[in-house]
Amino acid sequence: MSEINKKHRILIADFAPLKFDAAIAKWKTLGIECITATDTEKCLHQLSTSAFDLCIVNLLLGGIGPNKLLADVRAAGKNVELKVVVVSKQVQRVNIENAIKAGADDFVAEPFELEDIYQRILYHLAPKTLVQEVPTDNFEPGKPEQSYVVLLLEAIEVLSRTNRDDAHQGILGVLQKLAVLLESNRTSLIVGGSGETSGLALASSDDPKFKDFPVDLSRYPEVQHVLNTGSIVLIDDVSTNQMTNRIKDKVKSISIGSVMVFPVRFQSEVLGAMAIRRPKARQLPEREVLAVIQALANILASHSNVRMLLKKIYSDFGASK
Repeated sequence: MSEINKKHRILIADFAPLKFDAAIAKWKTLGIECITATDTEKCLHQLSTSAFDLCIVNLLLGGIGPNKLLADVRAAGKNVELKVVVVSKQVQRVNIENAIKAGADDFVAEPFELEDIYQRILYHLAPKTLVQEVPTDNFEPGKPEQSYVVLLLEAIEVLSRTNRDDAHQGILGVLQKLAVLLESNRTSLIVGGSGETSGLALASSDDPKFKDFPVDLSRYPEVQHVLNTGSIVLIDDVSTNQMTNRIKDKVKSISIGSVMVFPVRFQSEVLGAMAIRRPKARQLPEREVLAVIQALANILASHSNVRMLLKKIYSDFGASK
């Protein structure tokens, strides 16, 4: 398993940094230096005088309002690529969305489990590509993405004619055909929302009988990041990523070389994620292909009554816990 770069530095800005002690001890074993600050002034001073790779900041630090706090953190950072991870007990969807809009890269709800915060930070320190939006114009004829466009049109037709009771079969068919095009050994549709640590895997391309399976989202930081931010996560080589190496070790049923995760949206709301795992490290698809895959992900929500289905299933699952 490859190690995180030993030169990484983290700043933890929180009223009570002691709650991070166990995670700090684990990060230090990987050579990650951790500095703490207990108020806004110390936090901004540290950021302005020394380069950090990541800042964990309590949303209520300083009492100046989250938008100004995050703007000040961004402005003070010497490292223009600084990652900002918010921690807060204010876990309502609007708070998460506002934090992301104000400049946070991720949102971790308190109280958090040690393993969750530990892996989420490693995820943000590891190499990956994040895509806010894939342009869909300027498609050129004769390129391989035509196969994906054919699948897109087929999915619209099939899913629009699929009864709600047969939604699983329609979803599965799309996932399986997409998996063939991408040479994926597992393409899954997962339902969950921002700030949630549990969800449901509705279907998976490698197992037709796999349906409505509860999943612990804290084990999959890349999926949580997509649910929180709506960004696409693209990891072309899991061997260079501490977080995905851990997933690779835990998932014994398939080999994992690369990972792509796309948000599943309906009427601007992120309802879930489509996770694509491939057995070998792979060059990322062209932007035209990424655009079609994102469209396919959204069609899974909007063309099979999946929005109502997902909400009902997930509500029933949460009520039964």
